[in-house]
Amino acid sequence: MGSQLRRGSMPFYAMVAAVVAGVLPIIGPIEVTAFISDSGPAAIWPVIIGYVLFVLVSLPILEYTRIVSFAGGYYGLAELGFGKGAGKFTALGNYFFYNWWQAANAFFIGWLLVDTVYYAYHVMLPIWAWLLASVATLVVTYAMSVQPARRLGIAITAAVLTTLVIVVAFTAAVIARSPYNSAYYLNPANSAGGLRGLMLATAVVGFFTFAGYGTALFYSEEGVNPTRDVWKAIYVGLTVSAVAIALAAYSELVAVPRSELSQVTSSALPQLVAWSRYFPLSALVGLNFLILVVSLIAFGAGGGSQARLLWAMARDNFISSGWLKELNRHGVPANAALLDFALALATTLAVAASLVKVYGYNPNTVAVAWYVMGTASSITWYFHHFVPEFGLFPYVRRHPELGFSKLRLAVSGLAFPVLGTALFVYTFYEGVVSDLVEPYFAFMVTSLLVVVGIAAYTAYRASKGALGESVVSYMAVEAGRSKE
Repeated sequence: MGSQLRRGSMPFYAMVAAVVAGVLPIIGPIEVTAFISDSGPAAIWPVIIGYVLFVLVSLPILEYTRIVSFAGGYYGLAELGFGKGAGKFTALGNYFFYNWWQAANAFFIGWLLVDTVYYAYHVMLPIWAWLLASVATLVVTYAMSVQPARRLGIAITAAVLTTLVIVVAFTAAVIARSPYNSAYYLNPANSAGGLRGLMLATAVVGFFTFAGYGTALFYSEEGVNPTRDVWKAIYVGLTVSAVAIALAAYSELVAVPRSELSQVTSSALPQLVAWSRYFPLSALVGLNFLILVVSLIAFGAGGGSQARLLWAMARDNFISSGWLKELNRHGVPANAALLDFALALATTLAVAASLVKVYGYNPNTVAVAWYVMGTASSITWYFHHFVPEFGLFPYVRRHPELGFSKLRLAVSGLAFPVLGTALFVYTFYEGVVSDLVEPYFAFMVTSLLVVVGIAAYTAYRASKGALGESVVSYMAVEAGRSKE
């Protein structure tokens, strides 16, 4: 048993793979329906604009990765900027995001299995198959998350990037064989919903598509050269993902005549409708199952991130648990991963039981389970990002030795956080608040209550002087000394 994560075990390529696994562009052909629904023939542009905006508004986080390498991820920047209270609020918000995220992943796999079989073979799998697929997702996520960092990096690199090549090959084949290729689809002015439709798709779908970019942050203490590699890996991973998803959107636009695009957008599995003109249905079903299996491996990257986040809170003594602070013989926070698994399993089973009780078991419930947990995770994602976005500015102001010019600090520490917050507020309203039908309303209220509860609990701990330590502050000091 050790007390420190194993440094030097995550090389640059593994960091890139972790980012790609977090964004998961291999599901691009499945998730582009929303782009086409909101912007029609201009569906590639929400992907492109969302990518550009995300690269810009994530700039404070990327600057932070060049200052210090911290396994707690975002909360380190919040803590450096505003102190332990802000840091621990961010940490708990991030942790609950990951719990909702794990449940959403479980329901995604269950939905993909059930809907693929239902569409292809007109057979509705029994409820036990749906639940088994969902639970198996959490089991595999746990199994992957307790792998040594080097082994995990190799696994996600081999599985995710190889599958991405296969998905892009399908996409390219459709584009090459399609008689409907046209520059018409490259013009943003052809958005079906006009400028509002284009920006709505960008804000609600195009922007959030890249929210998993931060997966690599949590492995930074295990990086070979993290202050040099993490921010570059994020840029490379985001770029690769954006290109793959944009190509998928274009391929589905040009796969059918323009008059038949509605058939694509009305399907839960748009690529099966669009690409069936070019490939046998059996090949497309096989691709879906490949995506399903590899997604399970990819989720392990985020599962490992969550485990390191929980371990970092225990290391700070914010969570008083020697058990969570332990690392296994491979230097992995396996106990933290086990607790994550138990909490995600309880959440998944509770949500599944409540939805089936109210709506019954049917294709709609299977899809809604995924969507509502996606909504819940989105809400906590918004709220745990507000604070660290602004944390860079006060920290750098207090540390002129970091060498930031006034322009660099104004842009990366102030202008882009303000832009990011404005986008968060807009997407939160358009993507969540503007659609308060059940069961989304109940899950929105639940997530907001969690955020309020986290704030109240953190304030209570602060009043008792029980926020623990700030390991990231010690690390930042040491990092500064090492550069002198």
